[in-house]
Amino acid sequence: MNKLKISVVVPFFNTPVEYFSKCIASLKKVNPYEVILVDDCSTNKETVKLAIESGFKYIKTKRQSGRDGHPINVGMQAATADYACRVDSDDELLALPDSMTSDICFGYQSRVKPAFNLCIEDMILDPRALCHATVCKKEIFLKHPFAEDVNVYCDVLFTLQVLLHKYSFTVYPKMNYIYNRLENSIITSKSLFNQRLINLQTVTRFCELENIEPNESFRLLKLAMLNVQHGNKSLKLFTK
Repeated sequence: MNKLKISVVVPFFNTPVEYFSKCIASLKKVNPYEVILVDDCSTNKETVKLAIESGFKYIKTKRQSGRDGHPINVGMQAATADYACRVDSDDELLALPDSMTSDICFGYQSRVKPAFNLCIEDMILDPRALCHATVCKKEIFLKHPFAEDVNVYCDVLFTLQVLLHKYSFTVYPKMNYIYNRLENSIITSKSLFNQRLINLQTVTRFCELENIEPNESFRLLKLAMLNVQHGNKSLKLFTK
């Protein structure tokens, strides 16, 4: 059992069994305080059977949402540990922190730039999903629930809120998460330009939710537009 009590929340919907089984096996090796598998009304019987027979806590949502946000929030509400962690059902968790010196410990994912020296401007100019394998005080996840609609990136919005409220954070010192990108995933099914537009909408939602004053909102939206225009080159353009 991991020394630190962590509830791991795993949302899933019809995850291919070959990926889901690897995810479950990795969680058993890491052995957190509890694992909560949240079924977003899957129709794949093999996937559901694998979840039910895993030995982990199984929860089914009341409706099929089609997004990660709703099942994550359901799982966080059911979590019983003081800390929580989100893992995707097609990925593999390699390690969890034994102790916490900050409110949040961001995961170190394969193929994703880690959160070292992260600030709001960096997140807007170079948006990325940083919440996988991230261990956080459960109360923070509950205070800032994940967005449940298709118009924003829930991971990016949550991270922006974390940075705004100045929660202390660290980054796991080595890679502890294998991030697999499926060909038919929500992200890969959208064009790069469409993804940038969703980032713009995410920043807009952030300004609205947090009541960011107009001048600061305009500044942040200009950064988001820079990303719309130049994509991953926008960070270099901003720092010149």
